[in-house]
Amino acid sequence: MPFRERTAWISLVVTPLIWGGYFWKLWPDLRDGALQPGSVGLFVSTVVLLMIVQIVMAIVLAIFAGKAAETPMDEREQLIDLKAARVGYYLLGGLLFFVSALWITGASALVMANGILAAMVIAETLRAGKIVAGYRWGL
Repeated sequence: MPFRERTAWISLVVTPLIWGGYFWKLWPDLRDGALQPGSVGLFVSTVVLLMIVQIVMAIVLAIFAGKAAETPMDEREQLIDLKAARVGYYLLGGLLFFVSALWITGASALVMANGILAAMVIAETLRAGKIVAGYRWGL
């Protein structure tokens, strides 16, 4: 399994798990439309946790990969990355359109902001999944 595919697997697994926990804990606040004490701390701790987990996993992966971690991307890997970024970008644009439509329904700023965050998480998860699929089943 190529080094970059392993990195995409880390992102594919870790991102929805950590952000899923965030949204699970924040769901009562989103339902009520009011920010409770500690919600900002929950967001900051989620971002820090995600950074720590991904950095540690990438370091461990790089240690075990050896020289493969240092090799530049070849044309196939660049194409897989570009196609995955394109798919993620289109999904992000579409989801942000729907999140902006929440304004019409009178959604609170908290719901809108977390809708944008959820759109980013979904798009990143799809991008990582597309990278894994690109390596697994071809471009």
